[in-house]
Amino acid sequence: MAKEKLNQIKKPKKPLRQVLFQSLKKLIYLLLVLSIAGLIYLINNSKLFEPSIAWEIKSDFENLTKEYDDLEVPDIINKYFLETITHQYDDLVKPALINKYFIELSKIKEKVEDHPWVSKATVERVFWNKIKVTVENHDIAMRWGTKGFISSHGVLFQPRFLISSDAPIGVTSEEKIEQFYTDFTNYKSILDPVEITHFERSNIDQLTLDSNIKIILGYQKQNERLELFVKVYENLKKYKKVRTRGIFDMRYPKGFALSYSPL
Repeated sequence: MAKEKLNQIKKPKKPLRQVLFQSLKKLIYLLLVLSIAGLIYLINNSKLFEPSIAWEIKSDFENLTKEYDDLEVPDIINKYFLETITHQYDDLVKPALINKYFIELSKIKEKVEDHPWVSKATVERVFWNKIKVTVENHDIAMRWGTKGFISSHGVLFQPRFLISSDAPIGVTSEEKIEQFYTDFTNYKSILDPVEITHFERSNIDQLTLDSNIKIILGYQKQNERLELFVKVYENLKKYKKVRTRGIFDMRYPKGFALSYSPL
């Protein structure tokens, strides 16, 4: 056994230079790993990759913004809208920005379009997490009673806060909004330049004009009856009583009935 040990070849010792080189090599690798880890930590905690959203809002409220100083006290809700609308959009998209390394533009679009004032949102990535969101707000073509608005596309929207508006008032069921608005635009074109201030649809259609004239159209042949009213009114508008208090019931087969609102 002793002879066997003596016969074993002794491994030559590594030169000191080689040992130092290998140690230095390992140290460099360690420093490189630590540097990368530190860099990742710094980047993760810096604002370099924080999402940044630029908002472009297209709506009639841009004109209100320019006239901000001229808004009167009754328009306080308008002021509230102008000051908070972008903040509301920011709050809406926060859930879509939790993972700053993977932001889905479709999620941002979906969140923005959840806002009742928004008709359409377009989202584009400008650079990395620099995102531009273009928002098209609903316009106000009609007021839906005191509960909301109808846009010029015939879309009903009901924001939490209603702003003041002098748009015509529409009264109808929620399920029939689209056809209701289509009929309103038809009536409006027939009466032009006279404006409709109130349009109510229950079992029959009734209009109130800007001069306080009321027109009862019934539930059928409304366009035909309204065209007849235009011809009749042209001959009767010279009378102040007709112009200011007239009630035209156009449901008669061969004519109409004229009465007057009480003083």
